[in-house]
Amino acid sequence: MNIFKPFSYIIFFIINILFYIFYDFDKVHFDKDGIFGFYPLFGFISCIVLIIIAKFLGYILKKDERYYDE
Repeated sequence: MNIFKPFSYIIFFIINILFYIFYDFDKVHFDKDGIFGFYPLFGFISCIVLIIIAKFLGYILKKDERYYDE
């Protein structure tokens, strides 16, 4: 097993803890940030938009079934 992999996970974990400790969570960037449930709703809508974009790209990039037989 490569020693770099567990070591990089530990470093990443420590950096995340430091960001969590020193980040000011009371900052409000937009007017809508203060609405109850804004971030869960924003995440849900963003997920749906990404799924729609992926489906649209799937239709555009789809190859014919006989593409590799030629």
